[in-house]
Amino acid sequence: MFWADRIAKEIINSKKYKPYSVDEMFTPSGFIHIGNLRGSLVHDLMYKALRDAGENPIFTYVLNDFDPIDGLPDDLQEFSKYLGVPLRNVPWKDKSYESFGDYFASDMKNTLKKFGVEPKFLSSWDMYHEGKFNEVIKIALDNTTEIQNIYHEVSGSQKKAQGWYPLQVICPKCGKLGTTRVYDWDGETVAFKCEPSMVTWAQGCGYDGKISPFDGNGKLPWKVDWPAHWKVIGVTVEGAGKDHSVAGSSRDIARELCKRVFKIEEPFNIPYEFFTIGGKKMSSSKGVGLKAHDLFDLLPAEVGRFLYCRTEYKQEVNFDPFETMAIPDLFDEYDRCYVSYIESTDETFARAFELSQINKLPPKEKTFLPRFIDVVNYIQQPTIDIKQRFAEIKGETLNEIEIEILEERIKYAKVWLELYAPDKYKFQMTTNISQLAETLLDDQKKYLKEIIPLIQQKMSAEDLQIKLYELSKEKGLEPKKAFGAIYIALIGKESGPKAGWLLQQYPADKIIGRIEEVIK
Repeated sequence: MFWADRIAKEIINSKKYKPYSVDEMFTPSGFIHIGNLRGSLVHDLMYKALRDAGENPIFTYVLNDFDPIDGLPDDLQEFSKYLGVPLRNVPWKDKSYESFGDYFASDMKNTLKKFGVEPKFLSSWDMYHEGKFNEVIKIALDNTTEIQNIYHEVSGSQKKAQGWYPLQVICPKCGKLGTTRVYDWDGETVAFKCEPSMVTWAQGCGYDGKISPFDGNGKLPWKVDWPAHWKVIGVTVEGAGKDHSVAGSSRDIARELCKRVFKIEEPFNIPYEFFTIGGKKMSSSKGVGLKAHDLFDLLPAEVGRFLYCRTEYKQEVNFDPFETMAIPDLFDEYDRCYVSYIESTDETFARAFELSQINKLPPKEKTFLPRFIDVVNYIQQPTIDIKQRFAEIKGETLNEIEIEILEERIKYAKVWLELYAPDKYKFQMTTNISQLAETLLDDQKKYLKEIIPLIQQKMSAEDLQIKLYELSKEKGLEPKKAFGAIYIALIGKESGPKAGWLLQQYPADKIIGRIEEVIK
């Protein structure tokens, strides 16, 4: 059974989490990166698995746009004067977007939609300002001592200094949220100070005053805000990255807050592993990692979604497309699941394919799938009609669906070759002779001279490949050295594709001219 369906079955059989309300969160402080998509897809898959099991779940996605800016990547340093200000109160560069938070939330929504993730989006800023958090704010302030005890008991942290309350307010003088400290609560208003040096990343103005904590004037700190969201929205299923679920972490604190402060059941937890690039974790606010919207430039949406669907939530997804075979291998795996879907040979593979589709499922009929790495090879051979070549491999004309798949793969194969492929898979003839040609031995140069008559003959690439091999044996030259000489002369590398095909992808006189120039 596919992992998402298995978890959905566990949730349903427990009879504890009705009504099924799946939720995820994102702070729009920068572009959503491909690491963030791990959580988005895990929750989307849970929603769809519950739905496909015959239930009627809802899927919400909270934009934490009430959070203050607490860090900026190099390309956004112009906003440094707004450090500490809520994301929704920071103006964007132009009037196309209402705020800093709105700009990055818009990118995130558009990206998720392209990946087939379409939840009901909720704004933390709006919910607080609409008064939906008033009740939980009052509960938290009234239970300050209990919250302090929970922090201390669960995480082992020192108890907060006397006068600490679980709330920050927007300073009416400087507009900052991240620099304010609430130190008193009388049941109607809170006393606070905007501290000049409370945090290292922003400076408060020193204002000291009183204000109502309700209707968007104040916001709960993250560890309290999380379970407060669960109570306000009615969330029954929500996971987070595994770092939030280790002993003594925010999930443990949230569990106790649910039980002892907010009096609700903790949602079903899905502590998923990280998505990394070359083993490195990513950060939106620090600009570290591949932006999620860039993923469409190197993968079709369905294959990109498959990258997340195929791996169980407990396993890390380490995707490193740079100078590796990660992308061709991903296409191969996608194709195996596609075939399982068509032929009903493996239920788990087929389900991974089904849940990777964006709009609708393709028909369950035999479909020829051109292997991605073969597409890569053939598009580098201008003398080959690629559609005709794959029709020959299939044994009959490609149908409309197959042509569409092929054209899509041609598009992404070109991108892979240009930006991501290891050098050994790029075999365009160089403009100039490579310096490696100076390393050619005399017997290699003699071999190159001997192949000129073969190039002049009309024969298939396969026959030419055989002749080249036989000639190397006849001349007593190791095939590796013989074919290496061809690669060095033409593409400036010591290895490459099948030489017979390489030699025939360019006019004979061009190939011969290069060889004569190399051996003179």
